[in-house]
Amino acid sequence: MKKIFIGILLAIIALNGYAQRGGAPNWISIAAKGCFGNSVFFCKQATDIDGFNINYLAPSYGFGGRLGVVFIDRVGASLEYLSSQYQGKYDYNNSIIDLEGSLKMKASDLLLLFRYTGEYGFYCELGPKFTSIKDVTRDIETADNSGKLKGPKISSVVKDDFKDKFTSVVFGFGFMPYNGDRVQISVGVRAAYCGKNVVNEDKNDVLDLVKPLTLEMKPFSVQGVLEVNYHFARFGSATCGKQKIIFFK
Repeated sequence: MKKIFIGILLAIIALNGYAQRGGAPNWISIAAKGCFGNSVFFCKQATDIDGFNINYLAPSYGFGGRLGVVFIDRVGASLEYLSSQYQGKYDYNNSIIDLEGSLKMKASDLLLLFRYTGEYGFYCELGPKFTSIKDVTRDIETADNSGKLKGPKISSVVKDDFKDKFTSVVFGFGFMPYNGDRVQISVGVRAAYCGKNVVNEDKNDVLDLVKPLTLEMKPFSVQGVLEVNYHFARFGSATCGKQKIIFFK
């Protein structure tokens, strides 16, 4: 994670220097945004068990803001913070037990993204997402083999079964239905995937299955994104020749 951060920081510095030499304006903006969509906790070991199924439709959401800078014409970078929740749903059904469960993960997401915006408002973005887990709750509902009589929901906190932090790769694209001089409204789609296991290696009962197994979960999400962006300043040259931030009135 540290190497990724240093690499992005060096790229930002290089782009900023190039833009200053070329005379291109460096716009600075803030944005409020919301994300809503679907999330999955992929787990191959669990799906190898007869009777276990992953529900690939589980809601996820995030709300927060973004601070961005446009460097060279339409190329920019941004730092984004989101308060998020991800879910993973599953069921386990055999001749002995009928079980429906879900995992709800509350987290803080910090994203460092590069964005390119085309002439007509189309944009694409790419970068890492650093997730810090706040809480993980497991809910389980049981039923008889007929599937009609469901027992009470059993909830338990399983945060200790997961790693405190993990990193995902994010790719997104969208367009701007409104593209004003300072205010922009954009809508898009964003996908994020973590290629490493987020479960602690010494934990094997995250899903509370009949027999223990070593789990390897990899979170994936696809979300629609709504963003309201406002350009409030730019970098400009002072009388002494140095760069300074010029705020719009």
